[in-house]
Amino acid sequence: MSPTIASVVAAFFLIPGHMTASASPAQATEDTASAKVKETPKLRLDTPSGYPVPRFVSLKAKKTYCRSGPSFAHPVRITFMRQGLPVMVVAETNDHWRKIRDQEGDECWTHHSKLSGVNMALVTQDGLTLRARPDQNAPIRARLGIGVITRIEKTRGQWVRISTQGMGGWALQSGLWGATDIAPRN
Repeated sequence: MSPTIASVVAAFFLIPGHMTASASPAQATEDTASAKVKETPKLRLDTPSGYPVPRFVSLKAKKTYCRSGPSFAHPVRITFMRQGLPVMVVAETNDHWRKIRDQEGDECWTHHSKLSGVNMALVTQDGLTLRARPDQNAPIRARLGIGVITRIEKTRGQWVRISTQGMGGWALQSGLWGATDIAPRN
């Protein structure tokens, strides 16, 4: 993960036949700069919240502090600066703390009040194509750049209907982080 993360500002450019959206890379403040690749934890249903773990949620605020441990006494490890950013809950405590993982594999703890059940996804493939229908031959509505946050509206097999900043369409799940159904959504 990069040493600093700021809000993504999406820019749209009109191209004959479709729109293109691009965004600067996501940025966050943290104490290490190494990216980590971790396995998805085994599905658990016996959690304090009653929701399955792992599961995807999103960040509720424009600024979210994420700590090295499950309490306010632990130091802040990462400050996320992106409202709506999807994160994966990988563990929970009885006193409402959630261990979350970002798209780069970094893990930290945040209070459940900072998380939302709104289904969001992060574009991970540059030029992700939005189509009018869930079909490779459907007309192109837009192309999205890496780092754009989208709202998940519905899924149909490998296709996901998403929307962002006034435009929407169908995209392949493989170009999105947070759109995979690990467990039933909140």
